[in-house]
Amino acid sequence: MIIPTRNINRFVRELVDHCSSTRQERKDRGDLYTNYYSAGSDNVGNPAFFNKIFASLDDLESLLYSPLSLRFTIGDPDIPNVLHKAKGRVAASHIRSICRQTEIDSLISQAVTCSLVKGIGITKTLYRNGFSASLVQPEAFGVFRENHTKLDTDMEAFVHTMAITKHQFERLVANNRDREELLRKAKAYMRPGTGLRDTQAQAMSIVIGGLYPFSAAGGVSNAQRGVVDWMSQPRPTLDPSVEHDMMLLDELWVWDNKRDDWACFQIVGDDMLIMGRYNIYNPLSYDPINNIHNDELQGSHPFSTYTVNPLADYFWGWSEIAKLMLLQEAINSRIVGINRMLRQQEDPATKLTGVSGVNQTALSRFRKPGGYYSDSNPNAKIENNAVAVPPDTWNAIHEYERMFDEIEGLPPVAKGQGEAGVRSAQHAETLVRMFSPRFKDRALLIERDVARQGALILDMGKVYDKRKLVAWAPEAMVGVEKDEDVLKFAVTPAKGLVPVVFTLGDLPDNVTMAVDAHSSSPAFSMDAKELAFALHRIGAMSPSDVVEHVDTPDPDELLAGIMRREVAQAEAMEADRAAGAQKHAKSARKTH
Repeated sequence: MIIPTRNINRFVRELVDHCSSTRQERKDRGDLYTNYYSAGSDNVGNPAFFNKIFASLDDLESLLYSPLSLRFTIGDPDIPNVLHKAKGRVAASHIRSICRQTEIDSLISQAVTCSLVKGIGITKTLYRNGFSASLVQPEAFGVFRENHTKLDTDMEAFVHTMAITKHQFERLVANNRDREELLRKAKAYMRPGTGLRDTQAQAMSIVIGGLYPFSAAGGVSNAQRGVVDWMSQPRPTLDPSVEHDMMLLDELWVWDNKRDDWACFQIVGDDMLIMGRYNIYNPLSYDPINNIHNDELQGSHPFSTYTVNPLADYFWGWSEIAKLMLLQEAINSRIVGINRMLRQQEDPATKLTGVSGVNQTALSRFRKPGGYYSDSNPNAKIENNAVAVPPDTWNAIHEYERMFDEIEGLPPVAKGQGEAGVRSAQHAETLVRMFSPRFKDRALLIERDVARQGALILDMGKVYDKRKLVAWAPEAMVGVEKDEDVLKFAVTPAKGLVPVVFTLGDLPDNVTMAVDAHSSSPAFSMDAKELAFALHRIGAMSPSDVVEHVDTPDPDELLAGIMRREVAQAEAMEADRAAGAQKHAKSARKTH
């Protein structure tokens, strides 16, 4: 886009309104899907007896992605060498540690679940004295072109709307030259009832959940009424004074053709432009205080998307629940009907024949233990109108469950359950291979999304993370890059290895980041391990390669042990070779 030099407030507000035009529609649809996910019904006040949707989506998410087995691999596509490979292995382990320490790996799991429920999951990764990430709900996000499926330059613009507190706003404008004016105008925009779940501001985030996080002003909560809302998803309650001071902040990202980079604007209301009023820049790649521009992050933004069911011409994807709602309603109706029949069988209706008159008091006395009823008519009789429950009543429920599993691609063997007619382990493995293609397609999509967020963390780490990392490589390959100071105190993993101290910024610009061989999908972890061991048996992979591609405890120590054994074996072979040469020389002297 061409960003104008005048009337920027109007330009930003019009783009925000355009990107947010379908927000209410998407929010209503997302609320409906969330109700089915949490309660198995469109009304959380009337939840389902058996929420099959939640069980199915929980199984599906666990098969598509697991934070416990997430591993990255960093490679050099041009001329890989031993030193670059050692650095890449250490850097990949460092990125994995960052994801675990900041719980980004668990956040990705939430994004995958959000994608299954609402069609798309969005995360926002920032660096503020360390890495941090938050989940952005789709209703708190908007895009310029919904018919485009990626947040790239062709999207042109997108917006993230947040509900921020008064204190967050004060921190945002602390270094702004118009601070006093903005603080004065902010009072007009402080209002309760924003209706947004996500409250991620640039400085910090307030993590809240539920469908409607804020109650109406002056309203009475359920707790004050003495009513416990135990059937629906828990919802947070904010203090009225905090709620009253909150306001909506729109963070707009626009692709600037002139700068060939993203431009970020932050606006409250129609005229309170906080970021982008005097200086247009990308806060991810430019530091306006120190006037430092980072080429590594030019053209990057902090958002990552996860879409389990992508559509060719719709950015927001397709919810998994849309395919399951009718089956869930069928299960709900069937269970209600069965419970009604069981209740009638347990407490059948009473039929009175030939009686002169009866009232409820007399009937209640008759139905009590030891009760009686008398009538002047000698032909009067009382009998129970028993309801016979068909013996195959529950078969319909089992058939509905089978339909669920068929749509989800979750046969019993996929969930670790027994399959009828399976006679051997080979037969079970064949069944696993037959159902796995549907999961492989989805697992690959999620892995690519995870790899893109890992690449973003790597690029941000090159710029902001200055921690020293140590890689060990053969001395002949290191040369002048070895660090003598570290060598004085470090314990060498194996003989002949020397330390190389580096940072993420020292990695080559053309390194590639990928998720290691279906490691994020537990459904295929065993296949990946078996493939690695099979390649090792034929000599296609070394023991070190197997350790790198298989999720093992303490891989660094295992690699060090392999190196030590390889060095010891090489020294033993060299000693045998020298002894053989010496013996041959003695035999030659005796011959002469």
